[in-house]
This record gives sequence, structure tokens and C-alpha cells, in this order.
Amino acid sequence: MRKPLHIWISFLACFGLLLAAMAWVGWHTLKLERERETAARDAERQERVRLALWRLDFQASALLMRENARPPHDFRPFHAPEGLINKVYGNVAKGEVLVPSPLLAEVPEHVLLHFQMDSRGQVMSPQVPQNSERSLALEQFINSDDLTRSEQRLSGLRELLAKPVNLFTPAPTTRTNGIKAALAPERTLNRQLLAEAACAVRFEMNDALLMDNDANAPRNPAWNTQQGQMIAQQQQRVLNNTENYSRNRAITAQAEEAIKQQPMIKMKEAPAKTLAYSGSKPADESKVPAPKALEKKADLEADKAAAAPAAAPMPAPASASAAKAADSSTAGGAFATPEPQTAAQRVDAPEEGSNGRNNNATSNSSRPFQGVWLGGNLLLTREAFVDGVRMVQGVWLDWPALREAWLKEIMDLFPDARLEPAANVSLGTRPTDDPLRFAALPVRLIPGTIQLPPLPFWTPLRKSLAIALACVLLAAAAVGLVLWGTVALSERRAAFVSAVTHELRTPLTTFRIYSEMLADGMVADEAQRKTYLDTLTGEAGRLSHLVENVLAYARLERGSAKARAENITIGELLDRIHPRLKQRADDCGMEVRVHASDTDRKTQLHIDAAAVEQILFNLVDNACKYAAPRAAEPVIHVEADTSGKFAMLRVRDHGVGISRNERRRIFHPFHKSADQAAHSAPGVGLGLALCRRLATALGGAITLDAAHKDGACFVLRLPR
Repeated sequence: MRKPLHIWISFLACFGLLLAAMAWVGWHTLKLERERETAARDAERQERVRLALWRLDFQASALLMRENARPPHDFRPFHAPEGLINKVYGNVAKGEVLVPSPLLAEVPEHVLLHFQMDSRGQVMSPQVPQNSERSLALEQFINSDDLTRSEQRLSGLRELLAKPVNLFTPAPTTRTNGIKAALAPERTLNRQLLAEAACAVRFEMNDALLMDNDANAPRNPAWNTQQGQMIAQQQQRVLNNTENYSRNRAITAQAEEAIKQQPMIKMKEAPAKTLAYSGSKPADESKVPAPKALEKKADLEADKAAAAPAAAPMPAPASASAAKAADSSTAGGAFATPEPQTAAQRVDAPEEGSNGRNNNATSNSSRPFQGVWLGGNLLLTREAFVDGVRMVQGVWLDWPALREAWLKEIMDLFPDARLEPAANVSLGTRPTDDPLRFAALPVRLIPGTIQLPPLPFWTPLRKSLAIALACVLLAAAAVGLVLWGTVALSERRAAFVSAVTHELRTPLTTFRIYSEMLADGMVADEAQRKTYLDTLTGEAGRLSHLVENVLAYARLERGSAKARAENITIGELLDRIHPRLKQRADDCGMEVRVHASDTDRKTQLHIDAAAVEQILFNLVDNACKYAAPRAAEPVIHVEADTSGKFAMLRVRDHGVGISRNERRRIFHPFHKSADQAAHSAPGVGLGLALCRRLATALGGAITLDAAHKDGACFVLRLPR
């Protein structure tokens, strides 16, 4: 029968479509997973960038908060505090007591230098005192090595501020009459850029004065003379303050008498002030002043109130040298104490041409620090008023050390991160929308490559797809097996019908012809009649054997065959089956020889003897059908061997044997096709298949001995 190719083609086409659909769904699913993984990695990177920027901004903000907390007078080596009271509750004139700056003795971490600059471009540092302040600082506060290092840094800073603005440093914009005008880098010096970044109102510098009094040039010999004149001027102010103090005491006495006469009048509370004593009394004893101290404080407030209308400017110096010293003290910056001014003078002073004074500023105030880049140097700058004088104060940061310290904070997030300068931004403007820029300083984070752990290959989605594909393949395999079994069963049924039809047609034809002849009396000869009857008997036995095999195989297929095991010896089994085997061999002109020793014949077996008889009969029947026509010796040997673990019965002949191609299929049911059945020995191809099923049911096995060369040899193994 031709194989139904159209069935397999349809099955393979459906299976291919199913695989194509699975591949399409899997590809799109994996694409979505990759996009999700990419989005997750981007989100992780953004989260790390946010966390890194938070850490870095925290460090930068802490640095700015520390520097913004410094009062303006800390940028002088020594400053004269106001409002001091000695231990007898008397006023201490300003200038009699000098307080060292905390920056003089200790430079904060990651800071190279603190400095301030006036409108003449003079750059000074609290870490580099001059003249008598230098001697005092070396004696009590700093050592010569630190001072030398600070002087070198100050010299380098002056050189840096005297250079033009680097073309790669973006120039800030300033507000002039409400219009933003960009500074031209080729005409702008670094000190002007520093001043513009610090001040809300343009910090005007006189270029001619800068040429004559260049802060970056070495000090001329007249500097010491100028400093001596400033010290003499300070002493003159002390004397003037003493006279004012005596005058104020008289007014205070009058005010005290008036207060005693009006005890019910409540005085307004004065602003809280921090009192300092010039004596050696501990500071904590001044926190809760005595009643007498409170009375003295009230007297002092009354003195100030009475003396305010009568305050007048200090008299001008009597000589030209004194006038020159006064001018130098005004332009000298933080090292020279400026002349005291009245409130009217400070308020009415113009913005331009007033030597840097601001009409809205207090005597000591400052703006927050702003970060600015001068080349590759990071500086903090702010506008400050020191005793009413407008200054630009700054902090020169140690950028390499600061960068290394900040990168350590984010080493766990970005091992390859870098910090780069960002564009300078002037006061009052917003920086460009850069998500990697610091909020506090003009610094930009370059994260570099992110070191995220690699994703596993077998993600949950891929596992699900693999399981789904495996299920599809298993389902396809199951459908294929069912289809193959169905087709094979159909082919076996067709082969069985064809074989059985042929096997039944021959004896039935014989039965019909011979019976009709005998019934009609056409056979008169008694001998011929006997021959016809013998033929009918043989055909009847043949049909009986065929039907018996088919029914036995059907019972085994359904699993309804019941074994009838009994105890029997091999000798008894062979004696019982020998007559039937001999009769079958005689029909085809063959001889059956049984070979069994006394030991073999006495071997006891617990088996179904009928099943063993049917197996041996089928083997002998096959030998008669296939080996008899061309057998070298017309003998069929039945041998017993009980020397091994199993009891073995061999059936061999001297025919042509079985080819290699047929050996793999001889035990298949209905192996013989209709064409083979028509052109070969009779049979439907169930004999050897039935033998194998019966042997398996007995707990044994039947095989073809391939080592036997002379004919075919089948070996039946039976359990003892």
C-alpha cells in the first residue's frame, strides 16, 4: 500500500505554521524584554546619577555653608571688634583690642588660600599678614613654613588674577541698567571676572590706579612707611575716641539721672549684642551680667543716643604726609582700618566714584559665595563690606584634592566618573539646563561607564518561552506519534486484510471445488477420492492454525490473554509437542530431530506449556515454509540447553537464512505484504510477532542468532 504522503505534508505544514507563529511571538517578546531591560538599566543609571549628584551637592553645599558662615572681618589677619567692655564695665575704644582671624592659624581642608580684593585691585590674604602683624602672627599663631607657603600661593594668585580671561572659560553676563552685556574675554582680566561674578552691581576698577598701584607687582620701599603712617593714624583715632568717651560719659550721667526720676517709663529693648571683655575674666561669666552691668549698658545706649546728632567727621590730617597716609589707608584694603564715618556719610555716598562704598550696605555684611573658574582654578567669590568698604572676598580651593575627595564619595556608584568644570554663571542668572551640573558649584559630573551586573541568560520570560516551545514540540511530537500510529495501524489492517483474504481464498477455493466434485460424484476412483479428502483435511488444519494465530495475537493486543502456568519438565514438554511438529514437517518433506540430554530433560519449568507449544510450532512452521524448498539438508533441529541462567530452546534449519535487511522487521506484525503473500509461502506475517509477544508474556525472550551461518536459528529463553 502506498504511504499517505498528503497526511504527512499537511501535518508538516501545520507544524511549520505553528513554529513560525511561535518564533514571531518569541521574537517580539524578547524585543520587548530587551527594551524593558534597557529602560531598567537607564533608570538604574539615572538613579545612580541622582544619588551621586546628591552626595556631591551635599559636599559642595557643606563647603559653601562653612565659607558663607565666615564674617567679612575674618578675611583680615587681625581685626578690631566694636562694643567691647572691660571688667570695670567701661567702653573699650575700637583699635585697643585686636582679635586674630581664625583663618590665620588654620587653613581649612581643601582650601589653598583665603583672600580679598579692593577696588584698586589690591589682593591680600589673612594667611599672609604684613609688618607688625606679621611679627605678631609668627610669634603666637603661625610658623614660618606655613607663612612662606601662603606667600607663594598669594603670589601665584596675584599672577592668576592679572592674566586675561581664558578663552575656554565662558565669560559671565552682568547687569548694566537692566541690560545684560557679555564681557569680552580678550579685554577682561581674571580679577574683573572674579569681581563681576561676586557683585550684583558692577565693581568698577580704575585702570589708571591699577597701573600705578598694581597689586600683583612687588611691594615698593614706601610700603613700610605707609604702614607706619596707618598705625599713627590708628593711634590718633584712639585719642579721639577717648575724648568722645569722656563727653559721652557726661551725657550718660544726665540720662541716668533722668531715668531715676522717671522709674515707670519702660525702655525699649536694645538689640542683643555679644559682649567681650578686654581683661582676663572668663567669657562665660559675661553671659549673665550683674545688675550694675545692665545699668552701665543702659548708660552706654543713652550716651550713643545723645551723641548721634552731634557726631562729626574726623578732622583732616594736618600735613600732606598725613593726608597721603589717610588716602593709603582708604585704598589699602583689609590691612588698614578705614576712617569712621557717620551714618549720613554712608547713606549719601554715591555708587560710582566712592571708592567702592555702597549706600545700602551695613558696615560689615556680605553676599553668599559664588563659584567661578579662572582657567583650571576653582574659586569662591562674594561681595562684602568691611567697615563700610566694598570688597571682593574669595576662597582659592584646592581643586585636585577636592576632586579626588569627591570622587571617593561616588566610587561605589561610578568607578570611572570624572568631574569637569562647567560654565561660569553670573549672579542673578540661571545656569544652562544641564542635569549633570552641580546645584551649588560650576562643576559637572561625567559618570563614565556604569558597572551594572550582567543579566542572567535564563530570565523568567525566556524560561516561559522555552517551556512554551517545549510544550509545543511535545504536543507536535505526540500528534505526530498518534498520526504515525494511526497510519501504521491503517496500513497493518490493510496488509492483514490483504494477507488474510489471500490466505483464505486458496483453501476456500479448494474446499468449494473438491466438495462440489465429491458431492456430484465426479470422483469415482476411491484412491483419488481419498486424496481429495486428505487435501481438504490439510486445508482445514491450515485455516485452523491461521485463525488460532490471529485470535491469539488479538488477545495479546487487548491484554486479555490469561497465562495458565504449570510445573512441567523440558522432557515432558518436548514429548507433548513432538507429534504435532513431526506431522507438520512430514507435510513438507522435512524431518524434526530433538536434541536434549537427560539433565536437560529433567529440568523443571513453571510456565504456560500451551504458549510454548504454540511458539515452537510457529518456528517449525516457518522453517517448513521458507527453508524446505532450498534446504541443504531437510532436517529441523530442536535443541535444549539448560547450562546457563535461562533454559533455552533452539529451532534451526539448513535453509538460505534471513538477510540483514529483513532481520530488523521479521518480528513486526503483518510484515508480509499482499504481493509477498501472493508470491511466497502462505501466511499473514503474524507468526514471529506472535512468538515474541508470547515469549514476553512468559517472562522470557525470543531472538535470532546472527552468529549461525547455516540457515536460520531462533533462540527461545525461558525462566526456570
